[in-house]
Amino acid sequence: MMRKATTSILGNVLLAALALLFSTGCTSLIVNPLLDPLALSLQKQTDLELLEEGSPSLLLLLDGLIAGDPDNVRLLMTATKAYGAYATILYEDGKTERAANMSVKARNYGISLINQLHGLKNINGQTLGEIEKALAKIPPDQVGYLFWGAYGWATWIQHQEGAAAAMADLPIVELIMLRVVELDDSYYFGGAHIFLGSYYGGRPRIYGGKPEISRKHFERALEINQRQFLLTQVAYAQTYARMMFDRELYLKLLTEVIEEPLKDSDMASSNKLAKVMAEKLIDQVDEFF
Repeated sequence: MMRKATTSILGNVLLAALALLFSTGCTSLIVNPLLDPLALSLQKQTDLELLEEGSPSLLLLLDGLIAGDPDNVRLLMTATKAYGAYATILYEDGKTERAANMSVKARNYGISLINQLHGLKNINGQTLGEIEKALAKIPPDQVGYLFWGAYGWATWIQHQEGAAAAMADLPIVELIMLRVVELDDSYYFGGAHIFLGSYYGGRPRIYGGKPEISRKHFERALEINQRQFLLTQVAYAQTYARMMFDRELYLKLLTEVIEEPLKDSDMASSNKLAKVMAEKLIDQVDEFF
């Protein structure tokens, strides 16, 4: 009962704020004071069920704000993060179809975010060569737009179960993440390294897998986040260790995640999710090795 009441209160607060915004038209007065503390609070939340139940109100708020200000990069970045995280939580809860639907919003907002950058307007209609040239001109202070835009795009690809159209977009996301590494490889706990480690380590060599490069990216990410961003170890085990049939490494990484104390930090919700994923993957060890 308490959980439902808390979720209801959160929803009412967000919807009331949305109604106030639309009645006044003062987007700039509400976005930062409302969304910044809320986003930080969600990052520290370790009750994944509460996050799943409360997120739709936040997503509705973001959709409404963006409808009134579609080129606002701050809103687009927040929406990309929120929809991507929500899709992942839904997937881990077994709601795969709904997760796939939410991933479409993560992709759309992520691409819209990238489209705001100079030279990357209509990125879908550009060749890889054109994209690479444009990316080379993106300055370091815009690395977040690149990372989160690519993250939203990658979230959608992950939920398309190998569909050809989705796989065709992977080289674009790879280019973007490589540029993030060039600009600031420590951004978001080494997130670009985690993506690239998964990308290169999750496929056999015959299909373009690069296990040696994958391992270097994962080890660099662990160095950057000092092994405290536990989704790194989960991705390392789920892709590289599994593809290399390295049972010892697989179990070592996942056991590390499970045994690491859950701390109050802006990694808390991600680390809680990592622990849930690690438990499932350890239970499946005999299926993979």
